[in-house]
Amino acid sequence: MPAIVIRNLPEPVHAALRRLAMERHVSVEALARATLSDLARAARPGGIDFAQLARDRAALGISDDGPDWTEALDDPALSRSVLGLNG
Repeated sequence: MPAIVIRNLPEPVHAALRRLAMERHVSVEALARATLSDLARAARPGGIDFAQLARDRAALGISDDGPDWTEALDDPALSRSVLGLNG
């Protein structure tokens, strides 16, 4: 069976993986294997799944498209804030 080695894993990441593995009563290796398997299965080419987006919008009762796009929405700082990428 193929194997990989992950070098230079930051200690805080390794510590978090150890905690998660302990909480789930599995080894760090088993946790990593399951997580990578889930990621590989979920990966799909192409970006946005518009059919799923439409189903989600319908399930949430969203029927309108929201406000018109303005230049203010092109602000990178706004995008970082909305995505939670500000520190």
